Amino acid sequence: MLKIFARIVSIFFHPLLVISGFSFFYIQALFGTEIAKSVLILISLIAVIPIVVYNSIQLYRGKISNFDLSNNQERSKSYPKLIFILVLLIAASLYYNFPIGLVFPMLIYSIMIFVFYLFRYKLKISLHAATSFFLAALILYGFHVIGLIAFVVSIFIGLSRVILKRHTKMEVIIGGISGIMLGLLAGLIH
Repeated sequence: MLKIFARIVSIFFHPLLVISGFSFFYIQALFGTEIAKSVLILISLIAVIPIVVYNSIQLYRGKISNFDLSNNQERSKSYPKLIFILVLLIAASLYYNFPIGLVFPMLIYSIMIFVFYLFRYKLKISLHAATSFFLAALILYGFHVIGLIAFVVSIFIGLSRVILKRHTKMEVIIGGISGIMLGLLAGLIH
């Protein structure tokens, strides 16, 4: 039963969905619905759809063992693509003149992912945990109750990664702490 719950949490709170959902809420609340819709479309076209299509094809062809890229070798190959996508998102956000308070958290998140890439052979840091805690910490600045709810959800996400044996406790803890610290930094500076 615990594994079923963990699997449901892992699917419904995949980083691609978490980024889309939390970002839409955060951006809509701070910058308005029109900017939030524009950013959601941008994230979908530049990141979500290409990653889902690419990983699905790779999974179908047997090139990856699971959609989450839990195998460290498979994940290591995906980091350069992910970093490129994040750079594209930042460039497009600057091109469309999105508020700096929106672009700066993207930059901080991208730096976090780049640092994870540098440490990829030493530790397979949980992107699920890092992403959810980053966004929870960022949301906490302006929306305390929702931020706290996001932290509780993030804890369940981290636990699901350990229960499903996708990560060790240490990989989830490091992802969570990194996400919290950098999410707080992004919230503080923006």
